[in-house]
Amino acid sequence: MSVPSLESLRRELREKFPQAHAFRAESEAPETPVDPFSMEAFPAGALSEIVCAGPGLGLWVSGVLGNPEQAGPHPDLILIDGSDAFDPGSFGGNACSRLLWVRCRSAAETLKAADLLARDGNVPFILLDASGLSRRDLQACPPSAWWRLKHVVEGNCSRLVVMSGFPIVPCAARRLRLSADLTLEDFDLTSDGVRQRLRVSTERLQRVN
Repeated sequence: MSVPSLESLRRELREKFPQAHAFRAESEAPETPVDPFSMEAFPAGALSEIVCAGPGLGLWVSGVLGNPEQAGPHPDLILIDGSDAFDPGSFGGNACSRLLWVRCRSAAETLKAADLLARDGNVPFILLDASGLSRRDLQACPPSAWWRLKHVVEGNCSRLVVMSGFPIVPCAARRLRLSADLTLEDFDLTSDGVRQRLRVSTERLQRVN
């Protein structure tokens, strides 16, 4: 009978008692400016989280896709759409060419898709949009599912960003909070002008012992 390694024991403890190994927010003040539209803003081999209520998440996705002049030869990011709410008609064809769109209709289905795609590792930047899912549906998912997903992305150095209206990832390595206070006066702004109204703050997360 083989003796389990220290790392495997730690993994089992994290999955069995996820709250004891969770991260807590210390501060929302960013130490250095963060470009929220850059893939490099999120650590490789880790889960990150973007928390935003209202239109901010749509603005962020628009900023990530950008306005490329030419279509890409292959997708360089994956959007796992938890509530099948993404509207490709709101984006140009060149922008959508950067994207592999995976349509889901529940939190459980969304996490299964994330697990499969993260294990595949061919597209190293994954966006998991849980903003359209209900809090009840998301909270029904066991916290250990997020830890398993964390171990997958650690193994292949992928970047996986979870988007939601409230914090849901207990093992997030980075959490950004977005806000966009738009009024009727902003109706005539260009998409670039609206994205400039997006405010970003970074939470420093510390593991709870």
